[in-house]
Amino acid sequence: MTTPPGQKHQYRTTSAHQLDDRRLLLRGGALDGRTWSGVFEVGARVFCGDGAWSTEGVYLVTAEETHDDEGRPQNIAVPAFA
Repeated sequence: MTTPPGQKHQYRTTSAHQLDDRRLLLRGGALDGRTWSGVFEVGARVFCGDGAWSTEGVYLVTAEETHDDEGRPQNIAVPAFA
């Protein structure tokens, strides 16, 4: 197998996980009821806090989906540390 020009010694950029721009509905924990958005994968732990990093702001993105009042899909995220 030959390597295409400009591709030698480079990492593949195809992710094993699908990253999508998602809206999150935070359920439980210190930020219960808030929404958050960004590029996340299902199963990822994401920090959703406004201030300094703490375990209270870390949520786990689930595959469970719901819709907001405007009909846009959003994933449910739960506290990563109980």
